[in-house]
Amino acid sequence: MKRPNGPVVAIDGTAGTGKSSVGRAAAQQLGYGFLSTGGLYRALAYKVFAGKVDPSDEEAVLAVAKSIRFSFQRQPDATLKMFVDGQYLGDKLTLDEVAQTASKVSTHARSRAVLTEKMRQAGQDGGIILEGRDIGTVVFPDAEVKIFLTAAPEVRAERRVKQLQELGVKADFDKILASIKERDLRDSTRAASPLKPAADAVQIDTSRMNIQQVIDAVVKEINKYAA
Repeated sequence: MKRPNGPVVAIDGTAGTGKSSVGRAAAQQLGYGFLSTGGLYRALAYKVFAGKVDPSDEEAVLAVAKSIRFSFQRQPDATLKMFVDGQYLGDKLTLDEVAQTASKVSTHARSRAVLTEKMRQAGQDGGIILEGRDIGTVVFPDAEVKIFLTAAPEVRAERRVKQLQELGVKADFDKILASIKERDLRDSTRAASPLKPAADAVQIDTSRMNIQQVIDAVVKEINKYAA
């Protein structure tokens, strides 16, 4: 049975492959909504941090996850603006303490399951591109279009260095490369929802592609379904 608003598009992949930029641009071009699912984990982390909950206490984190109410408003750039218990958290989600907490709370399988269900509720009617780590394998295994973006770690490190330099921030290539490799290993070997392409995902290596070429490739795959 087709979804009322169109397909669900899952974009997964390793860190630093431009999933958010590509997903947002493709959604805007196609008239879909766009949701970066990492925001839900950061929202949980913020609630845990602000509530002084021990992020290693699985039961306490689960209680927080169950209590959160998410709502979304589609913006002109296709992004689904997220409200957490009726509040827009904005820059609070980018705090270093929140990022550190997010890496801890996201390892709890039952809390992940709760957020997974909330993601499904947000996207079940279709006409949406969701970006994350396990969208095509866990959140929407029945997604009509599944795409997995990857690139060589060295290429992703170079891209991150360039981003930071453009912001006027000093960047150490070797440290960034080591961090990317460490995150890849952590994401791909974790017990709960490890990072891996779905069996039926289209894999796109972006190492030798610019962002517009990646956007075009993603839109082409989505249009194959629409046709």
